[in-house]
Amino acid sequence: MAFLSQLSGHLQTLKEKTATMAEGAPAIGAHLQSLKDGAPKLIESALNAKNGLLNKVKLDSLGKVLHVSGLGRYPSPIDIVPVITCFGEHLQNAEFRVEYHSNGDFRAVNSGNAVWLLREGNESELALSFLPEEQYHLDAVTWHWGTEPMNGSEHTIGGVGYAGELHLIHRNTRFSTMELALKQPNGVLAIAIFLNESHDENPAISPFIELVPSITYKGNEVRVGQFNFGALFPTAEKTKEFWMYEGSETVDPYRETVQWLVFRSALPISSYQLDRLREIRSGGYDEERETPMVPIRPTQAPNSRSVVCSFRSAAGAPDLGFNKQ
Repeated sequence: MAFLSQLSGHLQTLKEKTATMAEGAPAIGAHLQSLKDGAPKLIESALNAKNGLLNKVKLDSLGKVLHVSGLGRYPSPIDIVPVITCFGEHLQNAEFRVEYHSNGDFRAVNSGNAVWLLREGNESELALSFLPEEQYHLDAVTWHWGTEPMNGSEHTIGGVGYAGELHLIHRNTRFSTMELALKQPNGVLAIAIFLNESHDENPAISPFIELVPSITYKGNEVRVGQFNFGALFPTAEKTKEFWMYEGSETVDPYRETVQWLVFRSALPISSYQLDRLREIRSGGYDEERETPMVPIRPTQAPNSRSVVCSFRSAAGAPDLGFNKQ
């Protein structure tokens, strides 16, 4: 009986301790959530401090621990607004030499978080008058769309989005692979082209839409022998107005070594073509629940960056005073 009495006493003590821990759990959880919610402001303060003690490596590590996105210095995409734009005379009347090869061994891939049209090679396919020392090769094309006519673009202009966005991702030919290029500040040039919903189908986009049944699910891949990439590039008269800024990839791991060029003009895409893109799934074929892919990363903080534009906007962007090259 003494043993049972002693055992009963231990059980009662354990019960009381468990109850105390349960009562304190919400407070602990709230405290942890408070730390997580306050992390972005803490990071921003550290970045702005002249003698900040946190370097970029520590910021990235802290972001991973707290599972907070957008803690980097140059994240993309961003909302382009007049207050952060500056006119750059060196970009005015820019010229683009575009010589994309249409024939080759291309691959359309569904990676689960994006759909890609991948290309190989190291030929010079893009040259820009304001970067005369650099030559670029088109390594990949990514497609982005949403669920409505104005929520499908990653970049926005004054808070206004488009039905979709196309990214032409170029590698500087000085570097043999994209992995090497992404380690350099001048290694990658990404060109963003907005997609504006229209009634008529865009024949330049139709060849990719025809591939959708073959890449509907994560892990799907199909070989493509021919694709007119040049048809995706804006015509000469529509390449005069654009914005440029330093940013990052918009898919994981979000490396911040991408130079962005965002064209002001948009390509048309029909409602039918958008609906076909919306059939793409982020999960595998054998998953019980199908999840539509919405390959959009939310806009990120500009973090004191300036966006240089090739035109003088109606809002009166300040002149940087650069000389033409």
